[in-house]
Amino acid sequence: MQVVTSGLTDIDHAVGGGIVKGSSLLVIYDSFSLGWGLPFKILKHKISEGYLGIIINYNLPLPRLILRGRSVGLDIEKEGKKGNLIIIDVFGSKYDFHHPGDYIYRIDIFNPETYIPKLEQIYREIFQKTDRDGIVEFVFSLDGMAFEIGEDRTVKLIKRLLSNNVINGRHLFSIYLLNKDRVSMGFLSWNIEFNDYVLEFSSRKNDHEILEQMYVLKSPLFEFEPRVYSYDIKHQSIAPVTPPRR
Repeated sequence: MQVVTSGLTDIDHAVGGGIVKGSSLLVIYDSFSLGWGLPFKILKHKISEGYLGIIINYNLPLPRLILRGRSVGLDIEKEGKKGNLIIIDVFGSKYDFHHPGDYIYRIDIFNPETYIPKLEQIYREIFQKTDRDGIVEFVFSLDGMAFEIGEDRTVKLIKRLLSNNVINGRHLFSIYLLNKDRVSMGFLSWNIEFNDYVLEFSSRKNDHEILEQMYVLKSPLFEFEPRVYSYDIKHQSIAPVTPPRR
Protein backbone atom coordinates (compact mmCIF):
# COMPACT_ATOMS: atom_id res chain seq x y z
CA MET A 1 0.00 0.00 0.00
CA GLN A 2 1.72 3.16 -1.25
CA VAL A 3 0.86 6.37 0.60
CA VAL A 4 1.50 9.70 -1.13
CA THR A 5 0.87 13.29 -0.15
CA SER A 6 -2.28 15.18 -1.05
CA GLY A 7 -0.12 18.29 -1.31
CA LEU A 8 -1.69 19.77 1.81
CA THR A 9 0.24 18.92 4.96
CA ASP A 10 -2.67 19.61 7.32
CA ILE A 11 -4.97 17.30 5.36
CA ASP A 12 -2.34 14.53 5.22
CA HIS A 13 -1.96 14.70 8.99
CA ALA A 14 -5.72 14.76 9.58
CA VAL A 15 -6.34 11.56 7.58
CA GLY A 16 -3.53 9.62 9.22
CA GLY A 17 -0.51 10.26 7.04
CA GLY A 18 -1.52 10.85 3.42
CA ILE A 19 -3.46 9.42 0.50
CA VAL A 20 -3.25 5.79 -0.57
CA LYS A 21 -2.45 5.51 -4.27
CA GLY A 22 -5.49 4.31 -6.20
CA SER A 23 -7.94 5.31 -3.46
CA SER A 24 -10.85 7.77 -3.48
CA LEU A 25 -11.78 10.85 -1.46
CA LEU A 26 -15.30 12.15 -0.86
CA VAL A 27 -15.62 15.83 0.09
CA ILE A 28 -19.07 16.67 1.49
CA TYR A 29 -20.11 20.29 1.98
CA ASP A 30 -23.24 22.38 2.53
CA SER A 31 -24.60 25.20 0.39
CA PHE A 32 -22.79 27.95 2.32
CA SER A 33 -19.49 26.12 2.80
CA LEU A 34 -16.25 26.80 0.94
CA GLY A 35 -15.15 23.20 1.34
CA TRP A 36 -15.72 22.79 -2.43
CA GLY A 37 -12.32 24.44 -2.94
CA LEU A 38 -10.32 21.58 -1.40
CA PRO A 39 -10.53 19.19 -4.41
CA PHE A 40 -9.30 21.95 -6.74
CA LYS A 41 -6.28 22.50 -4.49
CA ILE A 42 -5.44 18.78 -4.34
CA LEU A 43 -5.87 18.52 -8.11
CA LYS A 44 -3.50 21.46 -8.62
CA HIS A 45 -0.82 19.82 -6.49
CA LYS A 46 -1.09 16.41 -8.15
CA ILE A 47 -0.80 18.03 -11.60
CA SER A 48 2.37 19.80 -10.41
CA GLU A 49 3.73 16.35 -9.49
CA GLY A 50 3.20 15.09 -13.04
CA TYR A 51 -0.23 13.51 -12.70
CA LEU A 52 -2.74 13.81 -15.50
CA GLY A 53 -5.86 15.57 -14.21
CA ILE A 54 -9.39 14.77 -15.37
CA ILE A 55 -12.38 16.91 -14.37
CA ILE A 56 -15.86 15.56 -15.11
CA ASN A 57 -18.01 18.68 -15.19
CA TYR A 58 -21.72 18.28 -14.44
CA ASN A 59 -22.42 21.63 -12.80
CA LEU A 60 -21.38 24.73 -14.74
CA PRO A 61 -20.69 26.25 -18.16
CA LEU A 62 -16.93 25.92 -18.67
CA PRO A 63 -16.11 29.66 -18.33
CA ARG A 64 -17.64 29.56 -14.84
CA LEU A 65 -15.79 26.35 -13.98
CA ILE A 66 -12.56 28.02 -15.11
CA LEU A 67 -13.36 31.02 -12.92
CA ARG A 68 -14.12 28.72 -9.98
CA GLY A 69 -10.74 27.01 -10.40
CA ARG A 70 -8.85 30.30 -10.61
CA SER A 71 -10.43 31.50 -7.37
CA VAL A 72 -8.53 28.75 -5.51
CA GLY A 73 -5.35 28.82 -7.60
CA LEU A 74 -5.95 26.28 -10.39
CA ASP A 75 -5.62 27.64 -13.95
CA ILE A 76 -7.74 25.12 -15.86
CA GLU A 77 -7.15 26.65 -19.30
CA LYS A 78 -3.37 26.83 -18.85
CA GLU A 79 -3.07 23.24 -17.64
CA GLY A 80 -5.44 22.01 -20.35
CA LYS A 81 -3.44 23.64 -23.14
CA LYS A 82 -0.22 22.18 -21.69
CA GLY A 83 -1.73 18.67 -21.82
CA ASN A 84 -1.87 18.28 -18.04
CA LEU A 85 -5.63 18.45 -17.64
CA ILE A 86 -8.66 17.05 -19.46
CA ILE A 87 -12.28 18.12 -19.11
CA ILE A 88 -15.16 15.73 -19.79
CA ASP A 89 -17.87 18.35 -20.25
CA VAL A 90 -21.16 16.69 -19.41
CA PHE A 91 -22.82 20.07 -18.76
CA GLY A 92 -21.87 21.35 -22.21
CA SER A 93 -22.96 18.08 -23.81
CA LYS A 94 -26.37 18.17 -22.16
CA TYR A 95 -27.12 21.87 -22.71
CA ASP A 96 -25.30 22.28 -26.05
CA PHE A 97 -22.73 24.72 -24.65
CA HIS A 98 -19.49 24.74 -26.67
CA HIS A 99 -16.15 25.96 -25.33
CA PRO A 100 -12.99 25.75 -27.48
CA GLY A 101 -10.09 23.53 -26.47
CA ASP A 102 -8.47 20.28 -27.57
CA TYR A 103 -8.46 19.15 -23.95
CA ILE A 104 -12.28 19.18 -23.77
CA TYR A 105 -14.26 15.99 -24.43
CA ARG A 106 -17.98 16.01 -25.13
CA ILE A 107 -20.59 13.26 -25.10
CA ASP A 108 -22.46 13.18 -28.39
CA ILE A 109 -26.25 13.07 -28.08
CA PHE A 110 -26.42 13.05 -24.29
CA ASN A 111 -28.94 10.47 -23.08
CA PRO A 112 -29.07 8.98 -19.55
CA GLU A 113 -29.78 5.56 -21.05
CA THR A 114 -26.55 5.48 -23.08
CA TYR A 115 -24.40 7.74 -20.95
CA ILE A 116 -22.46 5.08 -19.04
CA PRO A 117 -20.92 3.23 -22.04
CA LYS A 118 -20.12 6.55 -23.73
CA LEU A 119 -18.28 7.76 -20.63
CA GLU A 120 -16.32 4.50 -20.43
CA GLN A 121 -15.29 4.92 -24.08
CA ILE A 122 -13.98 8.41 -23.37
CA TYR A 123 -11.87 7.00 -20.52
CA ARG A 124 -10.44 4.39 -22.89
CA GLU A 125 -9.51 7.10 -25.42
CA ILE A 126 -7.84 9.18 -22.73
CA PHE A 127 -5.84 6.24 -21.38
CA GLN A 128 -4.74 5.21 -24.89
CA LYS A 129 -3.31 8.69 -25.49
CA THR A 130 -1.31 9.00 -22.27
CA ASP A 131 1.56 7.03 -20.80
CA ARG A 132 1.24 8.61 -17.36
CA ASP A 133 0.73 6.17 -14.51
CA GLY A 134 -0.52 8.86 -12.16
CA ILE A 135 -4.05 10.03 -12.99
CA VAL A 136 -6.28 12.06 -10.69
CA GLU A 137 -10.00 12.33 -11.47
CA PHE A 138 -12.23 15.02 -9.99
CA VAL A 139 -16.01 14.59 -10.28
CA PHE A 140 -17.60 18.05 -10.10
CA SER A 141 -20.00 17.08 -8.68
CA LEU A 142 -21.91 13.99 -7.53
CA ASP A 143 -25.06 16.01 -6.87
CA GLY A 144 -24.81 17.49 -10.37
CA MET A 145 -24.39 13.99 -11.77
CA ALA A 146 -27.42 12.76 -9.83
CA PHE A 147 -29.48 15.69 -11.12
CA GLU A 148 -28.62 14.85 -14.74
CA ILE A 149 -28.99 11.06 -14.75
CA GLY A 150 -30.76 10.29 -11.45
CA GLU A 151 -29.49 9.04 -8.11
CA ASP A 152 -30.02 5.36 -8.90
CA ARG A 153 -28.14 5.57 -12.21
CA THR A 154 -25.35 7.49 -10.51
CA VAL A 155 -24.92 4.78 -7.87
CA LYS A 156 -24.91 2.08 -10.58
CA LEU A 157 -22.35 4.03 -12.61
CA ILE A 158 -20.00 4.37 -9.65
CA LYS A 159 -20.31 0.64 -8.94
CA ARG A 160 -19.52 -0.11 -12.58
CA LEU A 161 -16.48 2.17 -12.60
CA LEU A 162 -15.22 0.68 -9.34
CA SER A 163 -15.21 -2.75 -10.98
CA ASN A 164 -13.74 -1.58 -14.31
CA ASN A 165 -10.31 -3.18 -14.82
CA VAL A 166 -9.29 -0.68 -17.50
CA ILE A 167 -9.77 2.24 -15.13
CA ASN A 168 -8.49 0.52 -11.98
CA GLY A 169 -5.37 -0.61 -13.83
CA ARG A 170 -4.23 3.01 -14.13
CA HIS A 171 -4.11 3.59 -10.35
CA LEU A 172 -6.70 6.31 -10.69
CA PHE A 173 -7.05 8.58 -7.64
CA SER A 174 -10.64 9.81 -7.56
CA ILE A 175 -11.99 12.89 -5.80
CA TYR A 176 -15.75 13.29 -5.46
CA LEU A 177 -17.49 16.51 -4.44
CA LEU A 178 -21.00 16.36 -2.98
CA ASN A 179 -23.36 19.09 -1.78
CA LYS A 180 -25.42 17.21 0.79
CA ASP A 181 -28.28 19.76 0.60
CA ARG A 182 -29.17 18.58 -2.92
CA VAL A 183 -29.41 14.81 -2.48
CA SER A 184 -31.23 12.18 -0.44
CA MET A 185 -29.78 10.63 2.69
CA GLY A 186 -29.71 7.26 0.93
CA PHE A 187 -27.56 8.68 -1.89
CA LEU A 188 -25.24 10.30 0.64
CA SER A 189 -24.93 7.00 2.52
CA TRP A 190 -24.02 5.05 -0.64
CA ASN A 191 -21.23 7.48 -1.46
CA ILE A 192 -19.81 7.34 2.04
CA GLU A 193 -19.72 3.56 1.62
CA PHE A 194 -17.95 3.73 -1.75
CA ASN A 195 -15.12 6.05 -0.74
CA ASP A 196 -11.94 5.37 1.22
CA TYR A 197 -11.64 8.87 2.68
CA VAL A 198 -14.53 11.08 3.76
CA LEU A 199 -14.28 14.75 4.79
CA GLU A 200 -17.30 16.89 5.61
CA PHE A 201 -17.31 20.69 5.74
CA SER A 202 -20.05 22.46 7.66
CA SER A 203 -20.59 26.22 7.89
CA ARG A 204 -22.55 28.45 10.22
CA LYS A 205 -23.07 32.21 10.34
CA ASN A 206 -23.61 34.74 13.10
CA ASP A 207 -23.76 38.54 13.19
CA HIS A 208 -19.98 38.95 13.15
CA GLU A 209 -18.37 36.04 11.32
CA ILE A 210 -18.69 32.93 9.21
CA LEU A 211 -17.41 29.79 10.91
CA GLU A 212 -16.57 26.52 9.28
CA GLN A 213 -15.65 23.12 10.63
CA MET A 214 -14.12 20.09 8.93
CA TYR A 215 -15.12 16.63 10.10
CA VAL A 216 -12.61 13.91 9.20
CA LEU A 217 -14.89 10.88 9.15
CA LYS A 218 -13.12 8.07 7.32
CA SER A 219 -9.66 6.90 6.27
CA PRO A 220 -8.09 3.49 5.57
CA LEU A 221 -4.86 4.35 7.42
CA PHE A 222 -4.07 2.78 10.79
CA GLU A 223 -2.95 6.09 12.33
CA PHE A 224 -6.26 7.76 11.51
CA GLU A 225 -8.51 9.00 14.29
CA PRO A 226 -11.87 10.71 13.57
CA ARG A 227 -11.54 14.36 14.54
CA VAL A 228 -13.22 17.74 14.24
CA TYR A 229 -11.21 20.72 13.02
CA SER A 230 -11.89 24.41 12.65
CA TYR A 231 -11.33 25.46 9.05
CA ASP A 232 -9.68 28.83 8.35
CA ILE A 233 -11.26 29.85 5.06
CA LYS A 234 -8.89 32.75 4.33
CA HIS A 235 -5.64 30.88 5.02
CA GLN A 236 -6.89 27.39 4.08
CA SER A 237 -5.58 25.94 7.34
CA ILE A 238 -7.12 23.70 10.00
CA ALA A 239 -6.80 23.36 13.77
CA PRO A 240 -8.21 20.65 16.09
CA VAL A 241 -11.35 21.67 17.92
CA THR A 242 -10.82 19.12 20.67
CA PRO A 243 -7.59 17.61 22.05
CA PRO A 244 -6.70 14.07 20.96
CA ARG A 245 -7.82 11.24 23.15
CA ARG A 246 -5.11 9.66 25.32
